[in-house]
Amino acid sequence: MGMEKVLQSIKKAEQAAETTLSDAQSESSRILSDARRDAADMVSKAAEDAQATIKSTLDAAREAAMKNVTKAQKEGSKSVEAVQSDAAKNKDAAVSLIVERLLNQ
Repeated sequence: MGMEKVLQSIKKAEQAAETTLSDAQSESSRILSDARRDAADMVSKAAEDAQATIKSTLDAAREAAMKNVTKAQKEGSKSVEAVQSDAAKNKDAAVSLIVERLLNQ
């Protein structure tokens, strides 16, 4: 009878070990699955953050470029106005000079 109890005890211990191993494998699979999901989420979040940073940088560059274009347009307009003003001032003198030269020929 003592041998039978020892064998039953061994069998119970083996079953407990199998249950523990099965539980450990399930837990390991769950942990690995969670880690993969978390890693995928991190990659996705990093990609979203990178896109947001790129968009922000491009928007800032576009805004700066537009400021430069506006400034250049204003400076160009001032230059054109200055040339037109000088031309208008010299117009009467130029007409007089041409008329004088034509009359003196």
